Amino acid sequence: MTIKYQFDVDLADPNNGHSLIHQLAVSSGKPAMEVLEIGCSSGYVGATLVAKGHRVTGVELDPEAAEAARSALQEVFTGDADAFFRAHPDRRFDAILLGDVLEHMAEPGATLARCASRLTPQGALAISLPCVAHGSIRAMLLEGRWDYADYGLLDRTHLRFFSRQGMLDLLTGAGLRIEKLHAVLMPIETASREYGMNLKAESIAAVESLAKDDGLLDFQYLILARPAAREGLAERNAAVPVQRIPAPRRPGEKSTAQQWRVGAFRKLLDGIARRRFRGAERAG
Repeated sequence: MTIKYQFDVDLADPNNGHSLIHQLAVSSGKPAMEVLEIGCSSGYVGATLVAKGHRVTGVELDPEAAEAARSALQEVFTGDADAFFRAHPDRRFDAILLGDVLEHMAEPGATLARCASRLTPQGALAISLPCVAHGSIRAMLLEGRWDYADYGLLDRTHLRFFSRQGMLDLLTGAGLRIEKLHAVLMPIETASREYGMNLKAESIAAVESLAKDDGLLDFQYLILARPAAREGLAERNAAVPVQRIPAPRRPGEKSTAQQWRVGAFRKLLDGIARRRFRGAERAG
């Protein structure tokens, strides 16, 4: 039996999506929670919650993965989230996990809203989403490519793609208030190697040198969210800071010479851009 999404979970790793979604799920400190995991695969994340005394119900589309999960979780439903909710209209959960599943859905916002309606009064959603604005994707686009793969940010089964702003829009649209927001960081060259992206060294260097935002290495977002009133929700969500461990190193931090090179490169491109669009600026 081959299960595509199967991983070992290291709860001691602070820069790991599996350990972070576990931490978010148990952050309330409530014992013996009722937990629902949408897209549980073989139950490798849910099993870490079972080990801490929580009752975990898994929902999984893949029959083989669902069968494997039955040995790890107390209950497993084979099907999608909508089918589970229709079959169990009265069940409520203290925590609902959606780990790297929303990007596989045509209407993830609708699924989030349904999940939110099935929480207990103090319940919360623990969510992970890959970030399509990661530097590896920027470098690939700089090379004029968008190459799907079996795993990673461009997993060929992904239907939706989210930047940080796209993630904020998704949760706000579902009426969810973000309480905690983490980012899993990954160097561009690591993503290129692990996911067969075959990025050129000069593309990586160019993206690192030119990026002016702090999300260049954000590979995955981990979110704890709860239902909330919609008034002012977008502003409140946008104000939640991203927690990053370890702090990312920016190009130019390594030495004075490197700082000079990066600065010169940016000035060169700024000058080219000004000359390139000088006529357009006058026309405007």
